[in-house]
Order: sequence, then structure tokens, then C-alpha cells
Amino acid sequence: MPDSNDAAETPRTIDRRVTPDGHEVALVRRGDAFEIVWDGCFLMASDCRRSERALAELGLAPLAQRDDVTVLVGGLGMGHTLRAALDQPGVARVDVVEISQAIVDWNREHFRALHGDALADPRVHLHVADLARFVERARPDERVRDGWLALLLDVDNGPSWTSRPANASLYDDDGLARLERALRPGGVLAVWSAQRELPLLGRLHARLVQVAELAVPVEVGGRDSLDYVYRGRRPPVPRAVAGRLPQA
Repeated sequence: MPDSNDAAETPRTIDRRVTPDGHEVALVRRGDAFEIVWDGCFLMASDCRRSERALAELGLAPLAQRDDVTVLVGGLGMGHTLRAALDQPGVARVDVVEISQAIVDWNREHFRALHGDALADPRVHLHVADLARFVERARPDERVRDGWLALLLDVDNGPSWTSRPANASLYDDDGLARLERALRPGGVLAVWSAQRELPLLGRLHARLVQVAELAVPVEVGGRDSLDYVYRGRRPPVPRAVAGRLPQA
């Protein structure tokens, strides 16, 4: 007779869907934990201690003295980065871009207890879209017409471990230029990665200021490991240029 604890830990697929661009995403229940599987590969688990919260905490730290912080979160996941962003002081608005409607649905139905029903916060504006296309579109809302003050990127496990091939373009020179343009001058770009990404660090140094590689201790599969947050700021408008801008 199988042990009841073993039965409780047996993985069970709760939902499985195909994205509009042909990727399969599945939600798996293992005991009290949830797992998201993308194209048959493990993507994330609710009981795996990772650094999604650190992405928001470290990414927004340079803006801690402001009370008008607007944030763009790329990738909803299980809502940990969103929850942490909402918990930071001075955050007035968070736009979340998630390409998978399934992940949005699972956050509302299954993950609410993980993030305190963060999607119900009135500061949150949810967009089911591809991030690269989203940042290219005109920003119709007056609050973010000139860009966000922070962009937190967590759509992959880093540029060398993307969830979909199209995401590789987010991390090349052109992609980083698009992300930079989505920020206001002085705004912060923070990128989460499951491993060191020295080429990305070099590209960030080439176009941003105050660039940092921040290692975050984590536990993965019962073993100590490191995740990384790469952070930099869009250069401020030069004083000579700022003096020529029209006054509001």
C-alpha cells in the first residue's frame, strides 16, 4: 500500500494550454506546492526559494526617496515580484505585462494566497501582451506617457536560458535600447537571472549608468545557489539639454 505522504507528493497536472505562438504551458500540483512547466521544462515552483522578491527590492532601492514611482514588471510568474514591488515605499502604479493568459488565470484562481491577491490592488494595471511589442507601443496613459521610473524584467531565467526563442531579442543591443527608451531619464532597469550573465553586464555598462551585478543567495533543490540581479539606470538628461526643454 503506498504511503499517504508519497501520494500527496505525486505531481498532478491541473491545467494545460497552448499559447497563441504555439508554446505549451502547464500547471502542476505537488502536495501543497504548484509548479509551472513551459514546453515540458520546469519553469518555477511555489516552494522553491528564489529571488523574485529581491528583483523588486534591489531594483527599486535607488528610488526609495520618491513617492511617485511607476513600475513596469515584465513577467507575472507566480506574482512574487509584483507583490514585492507593491510593498516598496513610494510605488504609485505598477503595470504588469504577461504573455500567457493561462498564467494570469492561475494567479487569480490558484496563487492568490502566495501574493496576497496582488492583482486586485488598485495600483496594478495588467496587460496580456508580448513585452517587446508592448514597450514599442505609444503609452496612452498620462501617468506613464514619458516612461516608467523602473522596469523589472523576469520573463526568462536570463538571456542564456530563455523561455521562448523570441525573448532573446530583449537582451541584445537593440532590445536593451527599447527597454531603456521605456524608462524616464534616471529610471532603473533591473534584470533577473538564474546564472551569471557577463555579456549582458557588458552591454548594460555600454549604455546605462550605476550598473551593478548583485548576487542573491538562494536554495534550489535543497542546495545553496546564487541568483543574480543586474541593475542600471538610464542616464539623466544632460543639464544643458534640460535647460532647453519646454517647461511644464
